[in-house]
Amino acid sequence: MNSFNPLTTAKLKLVVVSITLTFICTTFSVPSFAAQEIILGDYIKTEVPETPSEVTPSNTNITENTDAITTTENSQEIILADSLGIDEDWIWLKSGEFLIGNIEDLYDEKLAFDSDDLGDLKIKWSDISRINSRQLFTIRTVNGGVITGTIALEDGVLIISNNRQHKIQQEELMTLISGAETEGNIWKGKVTFGANLSSGNTNKLEYNTNAELSRHTTTSRIKTSYTAIIGETNNVQTDENHRFLMTYDVYSDKDLFFRPIDLSLYRDPLQNVSNRINLGMGVGYQFIDDGDQELEMNLGPSYLYTKYEYADAQLNNSDSSLAVSLTIDYEREIHDKIDFEVSYKITATESELGGNLQNTKLNFDIELTDVLDFDISFFWDRVNNPLQDINGDQLEKNDFRIAFGLGVSFN
Repeated sequence: MNSFNPLTTAKLKLVVVSITLTFICTTFSVPSFAAQEIILGDYIKTEVPETPSEVTPSNTNITENTDAITTTENSQEIILADSLGIDEDWIWLKSGEFLIGNIEDLYDEKLAFDSDDLGDLKIKWSDISRINSRQLFTIRTVNGGVITGTIALEDGVLIISNNRQHKIQQEELMTLISGAETEGNIWKGKVTFGANLSSGNTNKLEYNTNAELSRHTTTSRIKTSYTAIIGETNNVQTDENHRFLMTYDVYSDKDLFFRPIDLSLYRDPLQNVSNRINLGMGVGYQFIDDGDQELEMNLGPSYLYTKYEYADAQLNNSDSSLAVSLTIDYEREIHDKIDFEVSYKITATESELGGNLQNTKLNFDIELTDVLDFDISFFWDRVNNPLQDINGDQLEKNDFRIAFGLGVSFN
């Protein structure tokens, strides 16, 4: 009769338990976040499919539907959003980068995106592969259609969902604004102020201000700006220059626009200009718009009126004539935080009224924070046939100014 061996019995029990646990783990799978990570990783590594050759465009104006809900048929998008618990907008770039935040608007082929981690970004529309959003947008297509709804971008196709789905090619999107077209979300502005003060042997005060206000909708844009440079040395006025500009543009298509209002108001008493009004209209075209740089030109007739600060026997109190104006605007992003802008306008008029009047502004906009910028502006005004000053001396043809200031942006 064999004797009872406790050690052998314990080993047998461990073997039985091991076999049982192996069977359970093989038969049943326990869900974990690791599975979601695998799904997410596979999703991001998925090759971007080629853009479909045919998509049914939509050019129907759809009234606002505040109850619109995005209905996405792509199960991968749902898995991605649910696995991360995303209740915000997200975009997937063609480079493979994934961003979470809020889509603000799209103008000039750039999508304004407020990233949760990276702050405000400007992203080329052509660099974006996928988008998913649960908020309302108002979009305009290149053929003039205006649609309000939620959006999703996939495989080069933008899907706008409200009471039904509208599909357009990615490149057919012209403009996009967050929400419906209400006054609260289509206005933007910036105010810049700078000053230079010195005292002692020379008491000098110089200050400059620049205010900009613009209104962008899916079909039009209004731009206004006011610039003032004031200088005083030993209680003597050395600078007084005011300029107000306003343009109103109506989009014809993606690149062509009509400018029914092109207004310029100018005052510089030291240059014998009490008031100069230039009101015109024109047709404009955007030659370059690739996300990094923009170039557009506007040409048209105008009416020029000048009231002089002082007059003599040879000079009337005021003069007016017809003119032709050409405006060129160029913008370039030379760094993530630095934008360069140049605006040039030439107005051809009668020789007695100055001949060719040229105005040039160069501006460097350096972003310090989301709302605070440091601006460096250079102004060049040229009159081919300048007037005489109060002493009868000929004024200089060229007038140069430079201004520094801190700017605050809103909306």
